[in-house]
Amino acid sequence: MEFTVLGGLAMRANGRLLRPGAPKQRTLTSLLLVRANTLAPLHEITEELWGSAPPKSATANLRTYAARLRAAFPAAERDRLIVRPLGYQLRVEAAELDLKAFEDRAASGRAALEKGRVEEALRHFETALALWRGRLLEDVPHGPVLAAREVAIDEQRRAVQEDRCEALLLLGRPSPAIWPLRSLVTELPLRERAWALLMRALYADHDVAGALDAYEQARVAITGSLGIEPGEDLRRLHQAILRRDLRPPRAVASAFPPCRLPRKPVIVGREPELSFLTQRLGAAGGVVVVHGPAGAGKSSLALHAAHLVADRYPDGQLYVDLRPRRRPVSDPDAALARYQSLLAERRMLVVLDNAPEVASVRPFLAAARLCTFLVTSCPMLTTLDGALHLRLDRLGQREAMAFLAHHVDPGRLREDPGAAAEVVRLCGRLPLALRIAAARLVAHPGWSVRELLERMADDRHRLDELQAGDLSMRASMYAQVEHLMASEHPMDRLAIEVFRQLGSLPAAEIGAAEAARRLHAPVRRISRALDRLVEMELLDFRARDRYRMTELSRLLARDLATVSRGALRLMPGV
Repeated sequence: MEFTVLGGLAMRANGRLLRPGAPKQRTLTSLLLVRANTLAPLHEITEELWGSAPPKSATANLRTYAARLRAAFPAAERDRLIVRPLGYQLRVEAAELDLKAFEDRAASGRAALEKGRVEEALRHFETALALWRGRLLEDVPHGPVLAAREVAIDEQRRAVQEDRCEALLLLGRPSPAIWPLRSLVTELPLRERAWALLMRALYADHDVAGALDAYEQARVAITGSLGIEPGEDLRRLHQAILRRDLRPPRAVASAFPPCRLPRKPVIVGREPELSFLTQRLGAAGGVVVVHGPAGAGKSSLALHAAHLVADRYPDGQLYVDLRPRRRPVSDPDAALARYQSLLAERRMLVVLDNAPEVASVRPFLAAARLCTFLVTSCPMLTTLDGALHLRLDRLGQREAMAFLAHHVDPGRLREDPGAAAEVVRLCGRLPLALRIAAARLVAHPGWSVRELLERMADDRHRLDELQAGDLSMRASMYAQVEHLMASEHPMDRLAIEVFRQLGSLPAAEIGAAEAARRLHAPVRRISRALDRLVEMELLDFRARDRYRMTELSRLLARDLATVSRGALRLMPGV
């Protein structure tokens, strides 16, 4: 199949044009395509289709639009539209979507440019720009979500236009760059990189007066709109032109860009998720969020992917752990201002790890328009405008066994494969729990796998057993609980009380109505509290109004139900 969004919306199968349907169905299709292969949350779709006042029939209407979209596909392709508990996802292969092809070509061009392969870079940039046939989804009404995505994607296109002109200058061909740059600064007169490239192009084309006039136009536009002088780089360029001392640019690869990433972690499995990240990282201003349950390996996956794409970022990489600090920064406002000033004109990859909420991420995005951000968080951070989302779930059984075998002598596992499989189950197939189990086996070479299993089998002490050194499954899960406890929002307070009560129940699955009866509260409020626990990855949504606790979450909830908050903090691993 073929999908196009860089212009009007179009879908084709075997060369035949498919009909996207009525306006709201077209909007749904468009939203799923700009979020291809990631979840489009229900609340986001609803806001895009109906704004802040959706009709009572919104859910039923959305199901109808989704069914009609699926029916528009050929029979063999209808499994592309995936229904999730909290939204919809459209599966699109790498070469089928023009937006994806544009992003890939742009990233390849930048990688080639950074390595000094300028002709190759120019071909990539021109191929990427040739994919555009108009505005993004110009025949589809834009609500708040599509409007935010259009801003981000347009920024990518303008950055590629500048990259193409830079490549032309490096090749000694300034004339073809002048007209595109004039168009760009006319449209966006505050864009200093475009002004700088235009001044260089005019100077290289032996039009010194034109280059000086371009600086004066830039200065008037910037001072008139912002009340400040142009940036230091633009002023230095102006002085070099005045002295007739502007040297032609040279194509050189970045030698040693600064790297502030922790070392590259080992990943077992996760090939589709790694492929998604490495394909999506590279666009200036892009934000990708990896979310999922505690212990799923989000940080390891993000750091592994960051190392794989490090060469796409000529100005380096930066890592920030957003977990609450026991020793807070003395002047956070000054530190943030320093960060924003340093990154303002740099193209870096910034990894924001363990984000508890959207508010902790937004300040890092400001004033860093050329950077790409890779964020990890347990909750999905659905209100982060323009972000792409990847949910990281538990490992499959085979992957989990392979993970365990990577960290423990496989011979020990083969001695009792049944016990090894049961250890994997009791760990919830979570990489963190499996890593702890492996560390305990390595620390006790005299233990058989069954001895570890027997220790873990008693669910009263399982979370105590899942601790090794600085790794703790209880502490990892408790971070989400602590966030809800610290919140001033009444719904968060109710959610944590519901979680406590669920810990005292014998069953792992419960309906909203049953929970409301036990808590003597309205079903609507309890349903919202249960949904909040799903958002925080402390519960799983099973079916309509049915919720399930994983075994490890149930054990943590039981801890909360039987001890005070202060006592829980004194337990191992918290």
